Amino acid sequence: MPAPTEHAPRLTRTTKVIAVADVVESVRLMEQDEQEFILRWQHFVAFVEQRLPADGGRIHKSLGDGLMMEFSDPQGCVRAALAMRAWCTETNAGLPPEDQVQLRIGAHLADFVADDYDIYGTDVNLAARIASLAGPGEIVVSAALRERLGPQPGLLLQDLGTCHLKHVREPVHAWRIGDAGQAPVVPVRRLATHSLRPTVAVLPFGVHAPPTDGLTGEALADDIVAALAGSEQLQVVSRLSTAHFGGAKADLDEVRRALGAHYVLTGRARGGGAQLSLYVELADALNGHVAWARSFQGPLREADFGEGNLMRQVVAAVHSAVIAHELDRSRDRPLPALEGFTLLLAAIGLMHRLAAVDVERACGMLEHLIERGRGQPAPHAWLAHLHVLRLRQLGVAQPGPDAEEARRHAASALQCDPGSVRALTVQGQAWLYAAQDADAAEECYAQALSARPDDTLTLLLQAELRALQGLGAAARELAQRALATIPLEPMRYLYDGVAALSALVAGDTHTALEWARRAVERNPHYLPGLRTLVVAQVLQGQVAEARRTARRLAARQGAGDARAAAHPLPACSGVAALFADALQQARAVQR
Repeated sequence: MPAPTEHAPRLTRTTKVIAVADVVESVRLMEQDEQEFILRWQHFVAFVEQRLPADGGRIHKSLGDGLMMEFSDPQGCVRAALAMRAWCTETNAGLPPEDQVQLRIGAHLADFVADDYDIYGTDVNLAARIASLAGPGEIVVSAALRERLGPQPGLLLQDLGTCHLKHVREPVHAWRIGDAGQAPVVPVRRLATHSLRPTVAVLPFGVHAPPTDGLTGEALADDIVAALAGSEQLQVVSRLSTAHFGGAKADLDEVRRALGAHYVLTGRARGGGAQLSLYVELADALNGHVAWARSFQGPLREADFGEGNLMRQVVAAVHSAVIAHELDRSRDRPLPALEGFTLLLAAIGLMHRLAAVDVERACGMLEHLIERGRGQPAPHAWLAHLHVLRLRQLGVAQPGPDAEEARRHAASALQCDPGSVRALTVQGQAWLYAAQDADAAEECYAQALSARPDDTLTLLLQAELRALQGLGAAARELAQRALATIPLEPMRYLYDGVAALSALVAGDTHTALEWARRAVERNPHYLPGLRTLVVAQVLQGQVAEARRTARRLAARQGAGDARAAAHPLPACSGVAALFADALQQARAVQR
């Protein structure tokens, strides 16, 4: 870089309020009526130019659909922002919603360098990023500006907590000024962790009418902790740290502050003869509300406790409850305001609904999580899994965006962590469905199971691979092992579907029918399950039922997917011809 010369622009450093106002959906408005939008924008700029001097401000630059302004003090900035919002409200009166011009405004007390032409500095960029937190008609400011603003008895000030901003390394504390806009985007709630797994503290259970074998509340908690310790989605607090908390009577806020827990699991046990009854409660440690509660009953011997069916029910239900709660937490909130684990768990829940709108939302969450902090394998792995789900729905691994994205994100997950079991598993999925390479998939699954022999998803996908290879007995054994673990509830339909496919290939069409029906009952959008059900019905001679199911499949699959209907499995599958023939018979029956 050449050395400064005597003619170089003079630089000055200063601290002022930088505000950015930008039009929501300006591209749509411009395309809708370019002349009208430009005219309204010019009127707005003229209003701002006339207004700002009285508020100690000036326009620094106009961006065509936004303004960057600077103010000498926070109070003037807020007065001007409220006046701009009032101007929009007045000029929008009587217009249909799709024609209204809505502003979002962000402001920050910025330290920057200026020359004769422009202003520079990270704080200037931060003001624009803060504006992205605002919804239509909203004003959002940084905590630094809020502190300088002082008491404002006439204003509604809402603490938005720490928010994650794109391309900004550290979270930013922000406030909303005034009432929420027409589409409020950041409610008042926050969590103080950047982990991709929420933390669960398990407290000693209360025990009433103790079982005859002397099972204690501490032993129950120990077994649940041991089961949750292997979770990929949750992290659990050591029992050494929770031992001194008094179960159901513990103060949740104290547990949260002392242990950093997001959830607290408590419960009561009651013995009666050979039966054990459990009441289990999961509380949100931040607000103290009960996120989920359920009663379980089972034979006392099954509750010894860590390997019994009752334990598996409890742990599976806890996983499902956390995912459902985080999914609910994510509704109607902007992605920057969500914690990393909320984004990840909500995306897992949404993608397995299989409805197009939910899958798109999950895709956006994972892409945002990748942008927020690179180097984590989990977001890449689950995004690769999402694209494979789309390929499985399509029914044929033809080249296309989902195949490319599945391979790309699977490779990125492995690059982040070559030893990640989940990355190896989805790499196998990508090889099978995006590249139709069963041998490469086999190798990835073997590596994953070598690292974690009881990994439930890898067992399931290896069972699917064995079934596709025509190895029914091996597929059934692996599917049973997967079902005996603790499958995530959002994915339970996949387990039922693979069990159906495995039974079908093994020649047990009656059992295949039962599993396939269960799969599509759990998730009516699950097209592979519908295909398996059609094939099983054809092989069982259930002509009328096959015809009805084929109609359901055609309605959900769409008329444009003729190739998927004719070739529903990867070309490398040894049972592809069986499926193609049976589905063809069902369609022929319809005609």
